Amino acid sequence: MSIATTGNTRVIPEPFGKAVGMIRRLLLDAGLSVVEEFDVSNEPYFQLGIAMRSCLVLLVDTPALLFECIALDRAAAVFLPVHVVISGDRDTTYVHWANPMTGSGLRPPAPAKIPLEHLCARVTQALSGLPEVAEVALQR
Repeated sequence: MSIATTGNTRVIPEPFGKAVGMIRRLLLDAGLSVVEEFDVSNEPYFQLGIAMRSCLVLLVDTPALLFECIALDRAAAVFLPVHVVISGDRDTTYVHWANPMTGSGLRPPAPAKIPLEHLCARVTQALSGLPEVAEVALQR
């Protein structure tokens, strides 16, 4: 299975605010850009009467790959940018991202498939540097 063809969820043993900063740093170090973000913490969907949780959606891409995809075929814009969803509280943060080509059931335009897969692989590689709960337990 290719690194670019799967979705991922990481459980980070850090507060939400600290984890968001860590994620931004990892993406920036990998040459990726957060082009937009949405704080959906106050949306009705998240008001379920349970403990307050923060939720942020980061839209991630890189200008060069975005240009390459759209120059090859404008229809590729449907798959961009990659969404990284971060939710958490004071103790634990969950990070989820997925390859939009596999999750949507849609096929990307043939010329843009390789740049799209490359972008997803770069996001996965960047975020694989996040610590996970199991990793922290082993270090103690």
